[in-house]
Amino acid sequence: MPYVILIAFSFVTSVVRVFLLPEVDLPNQVVAFFFQVGLFTLSWTIIRKIGVILIRWMPNPTDVIKRTVLQIAISLVIIAPLEALLVYYIKSFHLSVFTRPFIVAMCIAYFIFVIVLNLSFSAFYFFRNWQSSITEKAQLQIEAAELGKDKLIMKYHNLKNQVNPHFLFNTFTSLDGLIQTDPVLASEFVRQLSKVYRYVLQNKENEVVSLQTEVDFIEHYIYLLQIRYKDLLLIRLNLSEIALEKGIVMVTLQMLIDNAIKHNSLQADSPLNIQIWDDESNLYVKNNKRLRKQIETSNKQGLQQLKELYSFLTAHPIVINDSEAEFEIRLPLL
Repeated sequence: MPYVILIAFSFVTSVVRVFLLPEVDLPNQVVAFFFQVGLFTLSWTIIRKIGVILIRWMPNPTDVIKRTVLQIAISLVIIAPLEALLVYYIKSFHLSVFTRPFIVAMCIAYFIFVIVLNLSFSAFYFFRNWQSSITEKAQLQIEAAELGKDKLIMKYHNLKNQVNPHFLFNTFTSLDGLIQTDPVLASEFVRQLSKVYRYVLQNKENEVVSLQTEVDFIEHYIYLLQIRYKDLLLIRLNLSEIALEKGIVMVTLQMLIDNAIKHNSLQADSPLNIQIWDDESNLYVKNNKRLRKQIETSNKQGLQQLKELYSFLTAHPIVINDSEAEFEIRLPLL
């Protein structure tokens, strides 16, 4: 690309020279053009080689001014003989226009041009390094974000694995009682339980599923909970068709329902009432509060990990409203 610019610049200056020096015949103008192209190309090549050597010798970014000044000085010393050759060539024309002041002005213009080439090289190198550093920094940020996401997903999968055995233990306890008192209901209970775990096995590698898929699972899950808690637990779903087609992080509803049960006491005079609805863009889960005095083992990481995982999937945050009487969470649908 620099060589194309040099050729274009030589062509422009040659056209100007034709108008300013009409006494120079066309063959000599053509020779002057090719001589100029060769001179400019050679000058740029020398400057680039010097610059590369100095960059290896003085790679520190803080040395950029010192390196540029040294590069200009060295290139002027090396290119000075070329300038002398140019003057000798010009004098060979023996034209009246090529007076001593004119030749001196040309030499000064050429030296300025050489300085500009040096500054252009330094600016190009600085810009390339800056662009490279920006790209590298962006790539590192992307890799860090991906690493953070992978780490968070691993934590989330661990969290799911912690929830499932706990649920399974309570479920088998309930099943043991049903087998003795109501074998028919116990059989239905086992069928519903198998559907719950089929969902977990089928989607264990997925972070996001459709809300419809999650609801199909959670209805089986709710069935098992209501057999265990009966009238102490009321769960109502009111979801639109538009929302059901959107996505949600897997087992989100199970986690939120389990949290509500874990943190609140369930009593006949004050059943736990969980409501789940949407506004087509967000999913809402709300429950009344009657906090337990002692809460079962909890690392309090579930909601935080869920919030962090959603932050990788959407720009819309999870919003929690925790009042004295109610707990409500709003999740963006994906």
